[in-house]
Amino acid sequence: MYKKILVGVDFSDASLRAARRAAELAKNSGAELTLITVIPPPTAFLGELMTPEIIDTTPLLESSRKRLGELAEELKKETRVEHVTVEVVVGEPSDTIIDFAVQEGYDLIVLGKRRLSGLERFILGSITKKIVEKSPVDVLIIKG
Repeated sequence: MYKKILVGVDFSDASLRAARRAAELAKNSGAELTLITVIPPPTAFLGELMTPEIIDTTPLLESSRKRLGELAEELKKETRVEHVTVEVVVGEPSDTIIDFAVQEGYDLIVLGKRRLSGLERFILGSITKKIVEKSPVDVLIIKG
């Protein structure tokens, strides 16, 4: 059974459903659960004309960490899962989640699947799809 479960959370309904399902799985298997939010680097928001040093991402990181901590507490109360930690990192979401999972020894990544419009899918692609295609770690997709 799985011992370390990593859940990608972007606070969409799909990712919140995935977090709840992962918490139940962690509780039932005695696994550690980690919620991770990945903040794209500032250049992804503002274009390549801006350099990351110009933008202070601290407020965004702090607010994301606070929201993720609140979600962790909710999951502990709702499911009685014992081990829930949170991670907020800056990077390209799909590669960052995979790298984190591999480096930290996770054996399952849980993600929510949301429907992207045709234009969103064309421009952004699907983070979930990229992780499924590239990850050496098992991936569980929770449909929305």
